[in-house]
Amino acid sequence: MTKHRSFRISDFSLREVPWAVAAYIIIALLSTGVGVLLESLPKFWRGVLLGGGCVLTACYLLACYYRFGLATKEIDVASLPKPSARVVAKYDDPHCSLVDAVSVHREETGLELTEATAVVRNYHASRQRGERTKS
Repeated sequence: MTKHRSFRISDFSLREVPWAVAAYIIIALLSTGVGVLLESLPKFWRGVLLGGGCVLTACYLLACYYRFGLATKEIDVASLPKPSARVVAKYDDPHCSLVDAVSVHREETGLELTEATAVVRNYHASRQRGERTKS
């Protein structure tokens, strides 16, 4: 039988709160704070701040869209370096994940995350095709 103990604040962490709930609470608090701030300003400055905020937000989102590869581009895997023996060993190790193999490939070649992931996934697909032809 397990012994129950009383609740302590140190038992609670944000990891146990779903990210959507945490994001909602943070956005609600920020929105309330901005609303209170804007109420105390004249109409002209409210418009300037809200318009400027909208422009800055749009610029930030566009920068993220293009910088982090959300604008999909074709990656020519054939032109990128092939996985080394160390990457293949990481991939074949049952205790390592695909992420480990990608990080080793990035360390060795200096590729970006999307490119290194494409190379390792291509290697994975070629291995899968090879296993299907053997059986």
